[in-house]
Order: sequence, then structure tokens, then C-alpha cells
Amino acid sequence: EEDLRSLEAGLEDDGFKVIPAQVLEDDDLKQQARGWAILTKNSQAFVDDAVRYDYDVIGIEEVKDDGPEAARRISGAIRRSQLPSRKGNFWLNIRNDGSFQLRQLV
Repeated sequence: EEDLRSLEAGLEDDGFKVIPAQVLEDDDLKQQARGWAILTKNSQAFVDDAVRYDYDVIGIEEVKDDGPEAARRISGAIRRSQLPSRKGNFWLNIRNDGSFQLRQLV
């Protein structure tokens, strides 16, 4: 629904496993994302249930383009935040310049 497929190849080239959500309702996606991270342009729709369903949220609302350079900025922010190695549930907001804000969800 968010048309993020253009980021898929770039993120996979950087070593991330991307599983497109296809046409799932938000509730179905939340249940399937257990132990994963949801990359979204609508992070507020997923943050409230992240702890309950045990997933992280990566918000890219501020990322203006969706080409290869955007995928590199997103990938770089994920790596610098050390999100994949952290215990708990987190909300990573990535800005257009590749900087980020990381918040633990409780």
C-alpha cells in the first residue's frame, strides 16, 4: 500500500531480508511481523502494538525519495543504530539526510 517496492532491491543488496507485505491488513501484518521490523511511511499505525506483537518499527516518513540512494541512507541508519542487535522493541525514525532517532518502546 505504501509503494516501497523500489527500496527492496537496494536494501537486499545491503544484506537485509525484505519480505513485502503484499495486500495484508495492518492487523495481519502485525501478527506476521513477530521478531522482525516493519519499514513504513506510517509508523504511528504500528507503534502502539509493537510491544504486544514483538516487532520493531522503522519509520521513513521523512525520507523524500525512494531510489537507490534512499535505500543506502535507510540501510546506513539501521546499521548505525544497531537495531538488529538490540533486545526489546524499538522505533527508529530515519530522516531524509540519513540521521535518525531511536526510541525504546515499553
